Amino acid sequence: MKTSKTAMWRVLGYLKPYWFTFGIGMLMYSAQLFLFPLVMATFQESVMNSILEADAQIMWDALIVLGVSVIIVMASIAIGIYVYVMASVKATKTLKRDLFRSFVNTGLEGSQSAHSGEGIAAINTEADMATEVYGNPMSNFLRCVIVIVGFSIVIFVTDWRMGVGALAIGLLAFVIQSRFTKPLARIGKDQLEANAAAVSATSNIFSGGLTIRAYNMQDRALISVDTHSGKLKFLDFKRATISAFQGLFRTVQGWLTLALIFGFGGYLVIQGTLNLANLMYLLGIVSIYVSSFGQIGQTYADLQPPIVAAGKVMARIDVSREQSVRNDNLKANGQAKPEGYEISINDFSFSYKDVEKQALQGISLSVAENKMVALVGESGSGKSTLLRAIIGMYERDEMPISVGGVAYNDVSTSAWRKNFAYVDQSCKLFDMSIGENIAMGAKGNGEIVIGNEELEKAAKRAFAHDFITEIEGGYDAPAGEKGASLSGGQKQRIAIARALIKGAPILVFDEATSALDKESEAYIMDTIYSLRNDHTILITSHNLNTIKNVDMIVVLDSGKIAEVGTHDELIDKNGIYKRLLEQNH
Repeated sequence: MKTSKTAMWRVLGYLKPYWFTFGIGMLMYSAQLFLFPLVMATFQESVMNSILEADAQIMWDALIVLGVSVIIVMASIAIGIYVYVMASVKATKTLKRDLFRSFVNTGLEGSQSAHSGEGIAAINTEADMATEVYGNPMSNFLRCVIVIVGFSIVIFVTDWRMGVGALAIGLLAFVIQSRFTKPLARIGKDQLEANAAAVSATSNIFSGGLTIRAYNMQDRALISVDTHSGKLKFLDFKRATISAFQGLFRTVQGWLTLALIFGFGGYLVIQGTLNLANLMYLLGIVSIYVSSFGQIGQTYADLQPPIVAAGKVMARIDVSREQSVRNDNLKANGQAKPEGYEISINDFSFSYKDVEKQALQGISLSVAENKMVALVGESGSGKSTLLRAIIGMYERDEMPISVGGVAYNDVSTSAWRKNFAYVDQSCKLFDMSIGENIAMGAKGNGEIVIGNEELEKAAKRAFAHDFITEIEGGYDAPAGEKGASLSGGQKQRIAIARALIKGAPILVFDEATSALDKESEAYIMDTIYSLRNDHTILITSHNLNTIKNVDMIVVLDSGKIAEVGTHDELIDKNGIYKRLLEQNH
């Protein structure tokens, strides 16, 4: 919790450029609970004096003062709302930009495949919840403090005996209402977790809608949604139950306040130690004064979900910031350039964050420059994890991997990734033209302009040029969101063309031909084999028959290297590779 509270202060730190305007605006807005009752109490006192003295002019004067005061207060509140909301919006925008940058730079690593719904939930739910500290909890707290401090002075100056009574009831309200804050805080945390899980599950269902319908899994999908909805409803019920008891005690608190005003206050009027006008004045402020004590406890409960969310948000942002600091330091100190492109891995073990079991254990491997190496193994053996670690997809303090004699930890992430072009089985395309999708491989973060000739050359090498030119619009035709307008094989060939146009010395193909028909797969594999003289190539393939002619085959089993050798050498060993090959037929 201490860490989360620290994170909350860091979230508030995003307001630093706007502290003055935010503070003034929040103060003007929060003062309404003090100013309005004070204005009305003064008006009530004037009306009572008008009645007691039978002087209508006092009432007319009071009405004029009331009207002017209301206009001034309303104007100050409107200005305050505008100023503090604008500052909050700017701070929230900066925080969300940092959070989004953390996802772009580092992804969401918690399992072998980071689910996009978790990222959506984090950005939309956690960020919005964290920045709630800019709004209601803070304004409610400020209003309570202003009311308690301001009205304490007013009430005690008017009559110290009424002040003591009001303070006693207020402190009792604070103690009672505070008893509800911890259970409400726990429920708030659970609601945040449950809501994020519900968003993730819903996103998963939407993205897999076609599969759900194809397998008649609609009922299972509804059960999943109902499960998450049921948990949220149960938490809502618990909150409503506790809130109902809170309301009961507020009612008792109200009765005590009325007893103080009309019972004890009336007694003082009868005794002649308090005039009736002053009693009417106190009538307008004592109840608000007492309830503000209880509201302070409620503010603590309201702060718990934002505090928890702030901890998660800042933890995600820190990962990206640590990477940025590391990269900036490396760039400032100068970076060594690799001499050749031999890949060396020395006793590399790896586990995903928040997962105890190691995905890779004691991996030691050397891949000579301009050689082609295939990683094979059963599903879950660690092939894709190893490839992603090699190309720098996971941020760790120590990564015993080097390229051309230059260690991963001695160069910036961007400099490291320049060595690689990567194609995986997802073949992610973006909602832009086919040509722009291919050109992304060369552009990176720069503004390099790729000519049509270069696009076509890369597409031809990936056997994509012919089908692209047959599409209406050709290279200018839209690929559609996630490549929706293209077949799986077409998307893969475009992704391969994007990798080829990058011109990286090391090519990494992770099941890059998985969606191709046999003829296209053969064409692509011929292309990949033709690149081995100019590139270091790492490849995994579901079809072991396509990798028989590579220079070296590395067999992974449960995250460990089980066998290494050429196709013929591994056949002679009569081990895991031979068994996998037989299963492949």
